[in-house]
Amino acid sequence: MSPPDRSPAELSAIARFADALPVAIWVGRAPSGECVYVNREFERILGLAPPDASRGNYVGPYGVHLPSGEVYPEDRMPYERVMAARGPVTVEDLVVHKHDGARTYLRVFASPLFDDAGEIAYVVEGFIDKSAEVETERRRAESERQLQATRRLESIGSLASGIAHDFNNMLAVVKLGAAQLRTATDAQEREALVDCIDEVTDSAARLTRSLLGFAGRGPAFVQCVGIGELVESIVELARRTFDANVRVRAELDADAHSVVGDVAQVEQILLNLVFNARDAIAGAGEIVVQTALCSLAEGAHGLPPGKYVEVTVSDTGAGVDAAVRERMFEPYVTTKSAGAAKGTGLGLATVYGIVQAHKGLVELSRTGPDGTTMRVLLPASDERAERTRTEPPPALVRGRGTVLVVDDEPLVLRVTAASLSGLGYTVLSAASGDEALRVLRAHGDDIDAVVLDMVMPGMDGRDTYVAMREVREGLPVVLVTGNAMSAKAQDLLELGVRRFIAKPYALADLSAALASVLGTPTSG
Repeated sequence: MSPPDRSPAELSAIARFADALPVAIWVGRAPSGECVYVNREFERILGLAPPDASRGNYVGPYGVHLPSGEVYPEDRMPYERVMAARGPVTVEDLVVHKHDGARTYLRVFASPLFDDAGEIAYVVEGFIDKSAEVETERRRAESERQLQATRRLESIGSLASGIAHDFNNMLAVVKLGAAQLRTATDAQEREALVDCIDEVTDSAARLTRSLLGFAGRGPAFVQCVGIGELVESIVELARRTFDANVRVRAELDADAHSVVGDVAQVEQILLNLVFNARDAIAGAGEIVVQTALCSLAEGAHGLPPGKYVEVTVSDTGAGVDAAVRERMFEPYVTTKSAGAAKGTGLGLATVYGIVQAHKGLVELSRTGPDGTTMRVLLPASDERAERTRTEPPPALVRGRGTVLVVDDEPLVLRVTAASLSGLGYTVLSAASGDEALRVLRAHGDDIDAVVLDMVMPGMDGRDTYVAMREVREGLPVVLVTGNAMSAKAQDLLELGVRRFIAKPYALADLSAALASVLGTPTSG
C-alpha cells in the first residue's frame, strides 16, 4: 500500500517532529544504501553530518568499531542485516570512534519499508546513545572487581594470621617440650614429652595438608576409592567420639560406588563435613550421611556430563546464617568463635579446594532452622574399589651402605643424617642439587641410595634427579616432599624414582622406604 501524498507543509512538520526526537534517525534507499534522510540527533550522536556513503562503505566514513576495538565487519552493519533478514533487527555492539577521540556506544533498531511489489524500498534505523549505560556497567563491574579483590586480601590476611597463630601454638609446645627433655631424668616423663612433640608434628602436618587442599593443587596419587567404605568408617568414628546426644547414621546406596581420586583427600572431605555438622548441633540432634549415583546432563552445575557419586551430609542444627553463606568456602570464615570448639575456618575452604581438584562440586544444598544439608558431587568410576586393609605401622629397619641425603634446610639435613647414621648407614650430605652432583661424582659407585628433597632453590629435585641419572643410571632414589600434589613429584615417579615419602615423616617410614629401594629385609 502506497503512503498517502503529503503536502509540503506536512512534510516540513514531520521533519521538525523527527528533529525533536531523542533518537537518531537514518533512512537509506534500497538496494543502493544511499542515505536519503537523517535528523539532528543523528549528527549529534555520531558527531558528523552523513557522508556520501553507500552500501558496503559505511564502516570507514562513520568510524564504526566493535567494543573490542576492532573495525566493524561491513557485512554485519544494521543495513546489511535488515537486507538479509528482510525484517527488523536490533544491534547492540556498535561503537563509533569520533574524530575528537570520544567513543559512542550505540543501540540500533533497524527495519525495512516495502514497496507495493514486496521489495525493500528503504531501511529506517533508529540509534540510541547508550554510552552512559555502558559506563555505569563498567563502573559497577570495576566496583565488583575491587570488592572481590578486597575480600581476597581480607581472606589472605585472615589466613596468614590464623596460620601464624596455629603454628606458633605448635612451636611453643615443641620448644617447651625440648627444653624439658634437656632436664628430664625420668624415662616415663621423657617418653611422655616425646609423645607430645610427636602429636604436635602430626597436627602441623594435618594443617599443612588442609592448606594444600585449600590451594586446590590436585589429587596426589589417584586410585579407585570406595565411597561407601569411607563413609562407614567415618560414621563409625563419629559414633565413638561424638557426644551420645548426637546420633550419626549412614544411608548408603545399595551399589558400591567409587570415584577416582586420592583416598586421604576424599576422606578429608567427608571428615570435615561430618565434623562441621556436629558443630552445628547444639544439644541433641542427628547427622545423616547419604550416598547415591546420579547422572548429569550437558551444562548441569557447570560440570561435564556423565555419572557422579553424590554424597550429602545433613544435620538438625540451627542452619547457616545468611551473612556466612556467601563466604562459607573462603579461608578462616568460621562460626565457631569461642571455647574449645573454636574453629580455624579451613574446613570448608579445604573441602572446596579438594573437590575442585577432583573436578567435582560442593554446595550448600539446603539450610534453615531445622538443619543444613551439604552436597558433594565427584566423578564416578566404572571400577570397583577393593576394600582397604589396615596395615600396621612400619617398624624401624636397620641397614648398611652409603646414603646421600640432599636437602637445602640445614636442620632437616642434620637430623636426617644423624637418624640414618643411628640406623647403621654411612651418610653423605648435600645442601643443594649442585653439591649433590659433586658428591656423586666424587664418590662414584660407593653411594647405594639417595634421599632427595623435592623443593630446593636453584636446581630443584627434578633437575637434580635427571642430572644424577646421567652420572649414574639406575641409582635408587627416595623422593621427599611436603607437597604430594605437585605435578613435578608425579613426573619424577614416572621418570623412575623408586619410592616417595611425604613430609613430615616418621623415621620408621624413611627406614622402610630405604629398605625397599635397597632390597633390605624388613624383618630385622
